[in-house]
Amino acid sequence: RNPEDLIDEMALPFLELAEKLESARLNGADKATWAAVMETNIFLWRFIANFLPKNFDREVPARSGAMLEMIADFMARASGAMSETPDAELVDKLVKLNLNMCHQILSMRTDNSSESSAA
Repeated sequence: RNPEDLIDEMALPFLELAEKLESARLNGADKATWAAVMETNIFLWRFIANFLPKNFDREVPARSGAMLEMIADFMARASGAMSETPDAELVDKLVKLNLNMCHQILSMRTDNSSESSAA
């Protein structure tokens, strides 16, 4: 399996969740939909906080791994604070964090291809 494909597959859910969060904020979402989006968001951040440092240790130093854990904790707290109703300002922050993470993961692809061509 190509590492670049894996990186693309890791980035896509962050983009999709950013879109779902923004859509829920703009269009409203029923409680069940909102809860499902928030649970998926927490799961994704918990997964990536554990997966990236173990599988991409060169690209994700220990300090970055700790930051991922902090963001995952923030996502869980934000979900608890908005368990029933989205707060527009907080949702905006979650969207930006997801988009930023998508970008960071995709930049690992660029970094890997630069290293490959240098070798």
